[in-house]
Amino acid sequence: MTMLLLEQVHQHLERLKLMTMDALLEPTLERVMRESLSPLETIGYLVEQEWASKNSATIQTRMRSAGFPVKKRIEEFDFGFQPSIDQTVIRDLATLRFVENGENVVFLGPPGVGKTHLAIGLGVAAIEQGVSVLFINASVLIEQLKEAYHTGHLDSCLKRL
Repeated sequence: MTMLLLEQVHQHLERLKLMTMDALLEPTLERVMRESLSPLETIGYLVEQEWASKNSATIQTRMRSAGFPVKKRIEEFDFGFQPSIDQTVIRDLATLRFVENGENVVFLGPPGVGKTHLAIGLGVAAIEQGVSVLFINASVLIEQLKEAYHTGHLDSCLKRL
C-alpha cells in the first residue's frame, strides 16, 4: 500500500510539473525518519526547494533573453579605476527605485569608462528582483527602429521592446 501511495504521489508531482519536489521526495522522506521532522517542516522544505528551482530557472531564462554581451555585477565595478563615477548614485540606482518609479537611466560618456558594466549590473540586479530586461546598444536600437519604420512594422517593434 505504501509503495502504491508513493508512486501515486510521484505521478501527481510529475503532472503538476513539480519536478524538484518529485526528485527530492524519497530523500526527504528518509530525512524525516532520521531527523523526526514534522509534517509542516517536511512540506515547507519541499515547497521551498521547488520554489528555489523554479526561481533559478526563471532567472536563467531572463538572463538569456536580456541579451547581455557578458555577465557583470555592480559589486564587481572598480570605482577606483573610474573615480569620476559617484558611488552613492550607483548604489542608489542598484536599489532599483527608478524601476518602481517608472524612470529611465541613461549612462553617457566616452568609451571605456564603465557604462556597459554598470548597465549590465543594473540589469542583472533587476532580473534577480523579478524584472524582465532587454539590453540593447543605442545604435542598434536606432537601426532597428529605422528599419521597422521603413517597413511599416514600427508598432510591433515597439511592443517587442
